[in-house]
Amino acid sequence: MPVAINHPANAGILAYLGSPERRASSASAARDRPDCAPGEVAQPEMTLGAHPDLVARLWQEIPARLPKDCRRIAYGTPVLCHPESGVIFAFGGGTHTYALRLPEAERAEALAAGAGRIHRYPAYPQIGIAASALDLEEIGPEWVFGGWLPQEPAWCRAAYRWAGEAARR
Repeated sequence: MPVAINHPANAGILAYLGSPERRASSASAARDRPDCAPGEVAQPEMTLGAHPDLVARLWQEIPARLPKDCRRIAYGTPVLCHPESGVIFAFGGGTHTYALRLPEAERAEALAAGAGRIHRYPAYPQIGIAASALDLEEIGPEWVFGGWLPQEPAWCRAAYRWAGEAARR
């Protein structure tokens, strides 16, 4: 199932991913597409503006035990999207930044384990990039950054279940 563009649970993440400023600075081959499947983009592991290790983490490692393939691309960004509800429950971008949309119990566990809600990006003045920060509060209170923590596959399963429940709400 494609990303549910009009689902209320996707409002924050799609506003962030689809913002004109973000898309203008994106290196992704699919930055202007609100939704597409990985097979619709040539070499998605290499052309979405995310490091291949991050794409592997997001699309292969943490969702390895999910019952269905959830890989999608939203505004050129690799995401995990529930195949029935169309709700995005994970996204990634850049070199090592990815986040999960977690139910309350798993979110508290993730924060206690060291996951954060604000990511600070360093400046690279030699190539004209200013320092910046992403506060997940802009996207929604249920989001936390991943950090290659060993519990993330279990949290991903909880995120999948919760995103599936959105179809029944």
